[in-house]
Amino acid sequence: MRHLFFATAITLASTAPVWADGAALMIGNEDYAGLNDLRRGDEVTGPASAFERQGFEVFSISDAEGRDLVEALSAFEAAASDADRLIVVLAGRFAHSATDTYFLPTDARPGALTDVAATAIPLSQILAILAETPGRAILALANSDVDGNFGPLLQIGIGDLDLPQGITLLTGAPRPLAQSVQRLARPGENLANLRNSRSVQIGGFVMDGQVFVADLREPAVAAQAPTPTTTDRSADLLAWRLADRIDTIEAYEGYIDSFPDGQFTAMATGRIEAMTDTPEARAERTEQALELNRDQRREIQRDLTLLDFNTRGIDGIFGRGTRAAISSWQTANSTDVTGFLSTDQITRLDAQAERRAAELEAEAERRREDRLAQDLAFWEETGARDDEPGLRAYLTRFPDGDFAEVARTRLETIERRKRAETNTRDRQLWDEARIQDTEQSYRDYLAIAPQGAFRQEAEDRIAELTRASQQTGRQRQAIQEENALNLTPNTRRAIESRLDRLGLKPGKVDGTFDDDTRRAIRRYQSARNLDETGYLNEAFVVQILADSVRSIFR
Repeated sequence: MRHLFFATAITLASTAPVWADGAALMIGNEDYAGLNDLRRGDEVTGPASAFERQGFEVFSISDAEGRDLVEALSAFEAAASDADRLIVVLAGRFAHSATDTYFLPTDARPGALTDVAATAIPLSQILAILAETPGRAILALANSDVDGNFGPLLQIGIGDLDLPQGITLLTGAPRPLAQSVQRLARPGENLANLRNSRSVQIGGFVMDGQVFVADLREPAVAAQAPTPTTTDRSADLLAWRLADRIDTIEAYEGYIDSFPDGQFTAMATGRIEAMTDTPEARAERTEQALELNRDQRREIQRDLTLLDFNTRGIDGIFGRGTRAAISSWQTANSTDVTGFLSTDQITRLDAQAERRAAELEAEAERRREDRLAQDLAFWEETGARDDEPGLRAYLTRFPDGDFAEVARTRLETIERRKRAETNTRDRQLWDEARIQDTEQSYRDYLAIAPQGAFRQEAEDRIAELTRASQQTGRQRQAIQEENALNLTPNTRRAIESRLDRLGLKPGKVDGTFDDDTRRAIRRYQSARNLDETGYLNEAFVVQILADSVRSIFR
């Protein structure tokens, strides 16, 4: 459906009245893949039909991806060349650099400036088009207060705009902005009247008496307005009764559009305000007033995840996954289910997460002590006797056990002694097998030297390689999950430091995950009933850094 709007616009243009001399571009993006959604973002396309009735060639689209933005802007630019009134309405997410602001498609992802600019619309390009009709050009932008980085050179938000002379700028939340744009489609509507709106800001070129859509029905010489006829009053009353019976926002907006100065316009406006002032809308405004930054949002996502409410990512972006997790948490805590948080709820959530973190630590400590007791008991019956069968039996049972390093060191000593004692032929066959280090090479060794000095080592190595080959798919997935976390060096060091404080022996705390670190990670995973892969995933990071979660508002 995203591409249908072009054909529709062309069809409407072909049947437009003779005064058709305007072009409009209206894009409402709500559902973002890699950013917070903009609730009601698609409502800014609602006034499209009103402008079409006034003879504008309209290009309207919702939830536009990168390719859609390019096509829409290209079509609008072509139409703008023959128009003397232009309006561009954009609702969605924006990112700005030091020199420009970009309107982001719904498939936008944080990244380098050149990558983002390849699919986003630079507002400088739109402003250049609008600048061709000074005094008769409007740019309307709908956004919400979200900040943070969008890449090395990009910040989320509109930023400072360098408006060319003669362009009017409207900014506000999607719904009030859509209502203001709807008013602009009324013939004779004075732009200065929008200054009275508390929800929409007007800037740039504004002057008293400025009208965007002229009322062609007005006589050339101003005359006293005629007294409304009985027929007009009857139509007004009938339209109001119909709107009152339907009782929806759209019905009341339709009445206001038809009778901007009607007897019931104030009542219709009041009904719209009452309908939009829902508990959910109030909760949204309450959360917006907190002005949570990206790190604070990550802490909230970590808290929710720690409590088993899946946010589908800990990225500081409150998308549908996070909103669903918040709603689930609110349901579980018998509070109003809005999907938005208040200060008290955030404090309560954080307290629950800290308590859960403490419980997890206690549970892990109990499991660790039980495992250490089993480890020690098995070691005393096997490896502590310092013979090769016992050492190998211990490593088979506890490859990451507390005595694993000791067992491996002793086995290396035994192997060096056996190499010194065995004959040259046997030693040569074993060295060849070790160089190739494959299941087949060890099987070849056993076939040639079935009673060789390294028979046990060969059998153990075959078993290890067999287990490794069976885990290849699982390990590949674990590696992908860790890479997807995009951990910074500081975070890696913090994780190693935490492993070290827990006595899990991660080696040097340097942000490099070597064999010692992987072994420590597996020990941590084992104590917490996590999948023992040696690689990090979201659940691991949430748990190991849980002790850093603190209340945002303390």
